[in-house]
Amino acid sequence: MATGTTTDGREPLRVLVTHADHAARAAMVVRLNAGGEAAVVGDTPGDPLPLVLQLRPDVVILDDPAFAPALNQRCRVLVLGADLAADFDHLDFVRAVRAAARAGLGLSAREAEVMDLIAAGRSNGEIARELYLSEKTVKNHVNRIYAKLGVPNRATAISLWRGVLSERLTGRPAPW
Repeated sequence: MATGTTTDGREPLRVLVTHADHAARAAMVVRLNAGGEAAVVGDTPGDPLPLVLQLRPDVVILDDPAFAPALNQRCRVLVLGADLAADFDHLDFVRAVRAAARAGLGLSAREAEVMDLIAAGRSNGEIARELYLSEKTVKNHVNRIYAKLGVPNRATAISLWRGVLSERLTGRPAPW
């Protein structure tokens, strides 16, 4: 299992892999653990609900969408068969898992990109230069992010984005 933080200071996504085929499941586990962006907390060939309750993963990768309704209130779900997962390179695979983790927050792809940079400690000016945007555009993105996340400031947005604040305090599930 991968531990620590990612290269940009974020905690790795906690992922549970569910697939009936042992070889496919093992391949997904290896690919997810490879770069430190994700930490596979468990894997199972069958019903993931008992492990979800025990391990509290951020994302569950499923090969069978029948399990999704029981899991949607507890974590984010990515339905992805081994054949499709094999088409992704490592980075795209992790990006798909990260996108699934953020799906419930309602941010656009660009807003999620800006929020990643905010969580990595970048200033608006640094974000503007990195994304080739004006600082005014970045400020507009930041204001929309605050509104969508229902937070008053950068520190609270970062905490929510990283999943530090509890659902009880924020009224929202942790983003991953």
